[in-house]
Amino acid sequence: MSAELQSRVAIIGAGIGGLTLARILQLQNKPSLSFTVYESDSDAAIRASLGGSLDLKYESGQRAMKDAGLHAEFLKLSRPVGDHMRILDKTGKVHHEETDTGTAFYNPEIDRAQLRSLILDSLKPGTIQWGYKATVVRKDSVTNKYTIEFESGGKEENVDIVVGADGAWSRVRPLVWPEGKPIYSGITFLEAKINMAENPQFGPLVGLGAMFALGDGKGIMAQHNSGDLMMLYSAVRAPEEWATTSAVALAETPAEKIARMLELFEGWDESLRDLIRAGHDPVMRPIYALPSDAPPRSHVDNIVLIGDAAHLQSPFAGEGVNLAMADAADLAKALASGKPLEKYEKLMRNRANSIAKESASNLEIFFGDDAAPAVAKLFKLPPGVAYLIKPYYYIRSFFV
Repeated sequence: MSAELQSRVAIIGAGIGGLTLARILQLQNKPSLSFTVYESDSDAAIRASLGGSLDLKYESGQRAMKDAGLHAEFLKLSRPVGDHMRILDKTGKVHHEETDTGTAFYNPEIDRAQLRSLILDSLKPGTIQWGYKATVVRKDSVTNKYTIEFESGGKEENVDIVVGADGAWSRVRPLVWPEGKPIYSGITFLEAKINMAENPQFGPLVGLGAMFALGDGKGIMAQHNSGDLMMLYSAVRAPEEWATTSAVALAETPAEKIARMLELFEGWDESLRDLIRAGHDPVMRPIYALPSDAPPRSHVDNIVLIGDAAHLQSPFAGEGVNLAMADAADLAKALASGKPLEKYEKLMRNRANSIAKESASNLEIFFGDDAAPAVAKLFKLPPGVAYLIKPYYYIRSFFV
């Protein structure tokens, strides 16, 4: 069904994808199209410091920023370290290192919080309704319009189009993809932060961008953010319940949580273990993904998904935020032009499925046998060859 004249659009979720969609729709300024973003967080400050560094791909994330009229501002905030990377094994041996930022595949880095604030600040007051957690979406079989009920007790009626931009555990997704449930990937991260002003010794170890130390089905992965912040991800293969029942999960203090995690990296090079020791504010992050073979919807409906709500995947293709922003840009065009939403769905789904397969394959390489040399072998391909063979090869924005 086409986006009809005088359409009211409800965007559920104020993540990067939902915000990008709102910004592009705002610029299009179509009198026949009104929209509101509904976000469960009580205000913008709730997630102001969450997330690591992202690199925006030219053909996806940066394309969306251009459509949003924010590309110049993005470049001012971004950092030219998207192609800086080191791959080590558990002994600290370097298997591959890249420092070139002058190739055609250069992707600038920006903190997730900075990107989110940039888009938020560009929206007109009142665009986002904070503290509105959607719990029920109902369709009136007579009018074909939707009613959205919120946890607070309020509701929004006579909505023409519902956009599910509400992330991994989307409340909107089951309405159009009931069997689309996140599946645990077998990998859990312990995410922590490192103050580089207090730990300058890690500079040479990590380099200017990101470092992956891999072995034994585990990983110690670090990446610079802006300022003096470094994000650290200690990753292990573990059962799904490990994130809630293990000694690491049940540790009573952050220091104890770090200490329990450190025990799992016994025998690793001490300089790598020092990264874990230096971490603070540890948080468990089990990694989930949706099936990578979802077909485009063939039935007529005015509920549509973007970002993780549509195609949650592990971060091992580095495309999560780029996919969400590309979705937003493509959906905005469909809504503004009145083109069938099914065309957007087909474009989005085919793109996402391709990258999701790549992500799942890369996960197995990163946590497989001889991971460090195997991953290094991938990156040692000439940039042009690698790009042609595997379009989503460059795992620059790993920390999404």
